[in-house]
Amino acid sequence: MLLPQILAAAEPPPPPDPAETPVRDFLKGRVEFPQFVFAGPQFPTATFVPADAAQQFPGPHRVVARFFDRDGKEVREAADPGPYAAVVELVPEKGRTTRRLVTLFREAKPADSAGKFDAEQPAPFANWSGLSPAVLKRQSELIAATCKNRSIAELARDPKVARLLAGLTLSPADSAPPRKNADAFAQERQWWVDLKRTLAGTPAPATPLLIPSPRSGPPAPVVREGTLAEAGMKPDTAEKIDAALQVYAADTDQAFAVCVVRRGVIVIHKAYGTRDGRPMTLTDKSWMASVTKTMSATLMMMLVDRGLASLDDPITKFLPQFRGLENSAPITLRHLYTHTSGLAEWPSWSDELADMEDQVADAYPFVQAGKKWAYSGQGYTLGGKIIEALSGEAIPAFYLRHMLQPLGMDHTDVIATHADAMTAPLDMARFAQMLLNLGSYGDLEFFRPETFDAMLPKVLTDVLGPEATKTFGIGLDGQPGSGKFGHGTASAATFHIDANEQLVTIMCRNKIGTNYDKYHGKFHEAIAAGIIR
Repeated sequence: MLLPQILAAAEPPPPPDPAETPVRDFLKGRVEFPQFVFAGPQFPTATFVPADAAQQFPGPHRVVARFFDRDGKEVREAADPGPYAAVVELVPEKGRTTRRLVTLFREAKPADSAGKFDAEQPAPFANWSGLSPAVLKRQSELIAATCKNRSIAELARDPKVARLLAGLTLSPADSAPPRKNADAFAQERQWWVDLKRTLAGTPAPATPLLIPSPRSGPPAPVVREGTLAEAGMKPDTAEKIDAALQVYAADTDQAFAVCVVRRGVIVIHKAYGTRDGRPMTLTDKSWMASVTKTMSATLMMMLVDRGLASLDDPITKFLPQFRGLENSAPITLRHLYTHTSGLAEWPSWSDELADMEDQVADAYPFVQAGKKWAYSGQGYTLGGKIIEALSGEAIPAFYLRHMLQPLGMDHTDVIATHADAMTAPLDMARFAQMLLNLGSYGDLEFFRPETFDAMLPKVLTDVLGPEATKTFGIGLDGQPGSGKFGHGTASAATFHIDANEQLVTIMCRNKIGTNYDKYHGKFHEAIAAGIIR
């Protein structure tokens, strides 16, 4: 069983270089508007707060804001209600200009600023936003979770509400509620991906990405029902695994669900325990935490397989924000996906930030790649921005089109790159089986076997130097040459693949819970004891 390395105590970072301090202070600040949902044609004024944080870096400066409408056309005023993109540049007297990207929204009609948002009475909110009640109903749960019981005045000052309204406006007018990978925030993120490509002068891809592509030769194994004999398991294996898990479930405070697959055949697929006052089901979504890293690394390897990138390419090749910046140890894609980029020494950046690349670029001259292994999600987040720049598809849409839908992962939500995946065990088993198949699933090929080989764990001499002993892969953990790989999780979920035994072991749960150490090993022992060799 793989050790969940992310649960180990992290090595404390060294004290920062004093020259970095102004940059670190600056990165704690943000561009502010008095209202992100505003009234009338005049755009609100942008300021950077706290103001003194920008006096040392980038130094004395002027703030220059440009605005773009929903179609990506630069405008001087907000002629119509709806979403607008603010590209805010801090232009210093000397040195490099930096920028921030902010979503704004012009209201349709004035509303009672003291009036509270009420999910049961959407008419005032609909009038204020200009969105039809039908659109609001379609994503009512997301709207309620974002707006909560706040006044219109509070909502207007919240940048997330402006993003929500923008995404609702940009969403297709379908009747069915969208899954998370296509909701309002996913639509708003795609809008920014399109605009950033326009600003960078990057042409749209000539043809849509064909990922996965049809597989040549016989179909690869798929996860399916079958007999224990077909799985190469002893006749009583499922019963013994179930018995071990029944005892576990009776002596822990965490519900869980499992899917064990051998030779593509389901050995056991069952849920245990109680969650939220009811029995756990096989479609209840659980937190797979850092298995998200394996999933997003797989997206990058799809692009590597098609020659759109190489693991040893510098990030400057893909992100114009980094060009012209000096760095004694340039970051490559391999650094990003093996936790050797040096970004772990910096505060975390969120996937949802449209300007994440710009913020990392501010720190880039001080980031030292290839010095040590330090676990974090930062490299994967920046890698996601590169996937977007290469493909023209926002990460939520890329997952949906090129992984979730082709694999039939209908009970999976994953819109970020390192820690947010919520899923069910059968979905995870399908993804794991694709990796076990070296990049294919049924009649579909996500990448070639040689591309998958580049993902496998190895000693990191190519990024840390000839004396390195640390091992890791591209989003995969395990001992080199063992045939066993997967990823640990903060939720104590299990994502384990044994190529030697053609075995996939999945356990979905939300946290470690009580008595994990007492029982989890017995789960794996029951599986191993059932294998016919």
